[in-house]
Amino acid sequence: MRQTIACLLLLIVGASAADKDLAGAYSGEWKSAASGNGGAIRFTLEALPGSGWKSVLTFALDGADVPTTMREVKLRDGKLELSYDFEVQGVTARSNVKGEWNGTEFRGQYETSTADGSQSVDSGTWSAKPKK
Repeated sequence: MRQTIACLLLLIVGASAADKDLAGAYSGEWKSAASGNGGAIRFTLEALPGSGWKSVLTFALDGADVPTTMREVKLRDGKLELSYDFEVQGVTARSNVKGEWNGTEFRGQYETSTADGSQSVDSGTWSAKPKK
């Protein structure tokens, strides 16, 4: 029984340590499935004391960088989830980004809705590699 518990603890600590290796700056592209729009996406991942994460994200829309307000950051076992608000043309929207680390980059999908979640606005794909 003790060996089983010890093995489980080692696995948990190992997975957490692997996630910590993903801290850093990332740069890539996003592409809308609906409109065909796309552009750059840039974000950072910073491990906080304990088990939390902090992220700052910007993306380009029509050639201009759009700042965001991060609402939630989750990174566990190489699976990333970011939720952030942004404003475009006087409308506040919320994007939920999900992706997975494949060894060289994060890849995933996003969905954007009105900030209150009442109306879907956009969805698409994204990918980002570590910045050099």
